[in-house]
Amino acid sequence: MAKVRALCVEHLGEHLGNQMAALARPGFGLRPVKDGIAPAGHTRWGGPALLDPGTPWPECEGAPLSLFAVLDVDALGPWLGDERPPTGAGLLNVFCFEDRPQRGEMPEAAQDTPLEDPRRCRIVPADPARATEVEAPAPASLFPRVDLYAVPAVTLPSPFSVDYDPVLDTLDYSEEPETDDWLTYYRSSPGWSLSDRFGEAWRAYCEKEQGLYTYEDVRFSPDQAFGWPHLEGCTFPLKDLSADEPYRHLITIGHYDMCADGGYLRFVLPAKALREGDWTQTVALVECF
Repeated sequence: MAKVRALCVEHLGEHLGNQMAALARPGFGLRPVKDGIAPAGHTRWGGPALLDPGTPWPECEGAPLSLFAVLDVDALGPWLGDERPPTGAGLLNVFCFEDRPQRGEMPEAAQDTPLEDPRRCRIVPADPARATEVEAPAPASLFPRVDLYAVPAVTLPSPFSVDYDPVLDTLDYSEEPETDDWLTYYRSSPGWSLSDRFGEAWRAYCEKEQGLYTYEDVRFSPDQAFGWPHLEGCTFPLKDLSADEPYRHLITIGHYDMCADGGYLRFVLPAKALREGDWTQTVALVECF
């Protein structure tokens, strides 16, 4: 945290840099396991769900959702701090609706639901001591199981180009000099100014010091649990989830090809909903590129 604060102040000055550093949240980069490294408990992409006995398989308008990931919150340990979900959510099953499932056609009513409708996704908590494996009913997709390990990291609101995290617009920019660039470009979107000054430095720090986004032979991976997510678009819905306080991020999945040319699937919800375990307010945002 001290290194992150120093980096923020170096590039943004005391006033703005300390505000940025104060937004830091713990998170985890997610990577496929390799020889010699144990998975983070039951954390994985795909495979069967881990549900408590008697838990119904989640649906959207009669269509079974596909299991995309399981997060083993207990196995992630104390690093989460205040970001940890409430007691009773030791496992989080991450479900989402697929328009083009692997094993048949979805009902038309489900296909007509808006992309940002919370019914299109579901977070189902489970007790690790009681949960059993449950395979998805057809026509929901069955994704290959990929066990994951977790890399602890410090995260900040995404400061990359014009697709910066909208929470950056809420900082106090009163001490910024009113240069021509500020008056012309940044006054209506002050977070853009921060992004231009800090984005590349933060990306380099994440990659070189924390192993986020780029590691070994992987050129770029947004796969992450908790913390602030990496954003390259689809930022407007985040404002709606941040009416009273900044939204919370559960997981970003880049492991699957969500769009024709690639994309990510990000699960977010209001902060109060996370604290209270109200998973019905979770929204799955598809970011295509």
